[in-house]
This record gives sequence, structure tokens and C-alpha cells, in this order.
Amino acid sequence: MALVMMTKHHLWLKRGSQKLLKIYILTALFCHSNAAIDVAYNPKLNQRSNHMDVAFHFTRKQILEGNVSVMYDLRMNIWRIYV
Repeated sequence: MALVMMTKHHLWLKRGSQKLLKIYILTALFCHSNAAIDVAYNPKLNQRSNHMDVAFHFTRKQILEGNVSVMYDLRMNIWRIYV
């Protein structure tokens, strides 16, 4: 769900900056959850993820249109090395 909200906020900032400031913002979103990234890119990942598909339709549509790209952020999981 956080990935969907992050996509919405990013597109809002991107559109606002393009209209007001004529600045183009890069479309790379970083996420620390491989599962969220997999569900966003693959619509038929798992039968148990059907209830989440409705939420991820928006993110998947933006990925297919080329408005955003989602990448795994390793820096967020560095703390797990020490646990």
C-alpha cells in the first residue's frame, strides 16, 4: 500500500513541478520490499495476492505507461546485517 501512495505523491509532485517550474523530475521510485515490487510488475504473481491487486492496478498502469519505475533500495536494509 505504501508503494501505491508513493506513486500517487510522486506523480502529483512531478505534474506540479512541470507546470509551475518547468522542471522535469526523474521517475525512479525506491522501495525496500521485493514483494511489493514483484506484485507491482507481475499481475498474476500469486493467487493469495488477489485482494492487493486492486490497490496495485494504479502503480502497474503507471509502470506500463513509463511514468514511473520502481527499484529495490538496498540502503534501507543495511541495518539487517547487524541483527
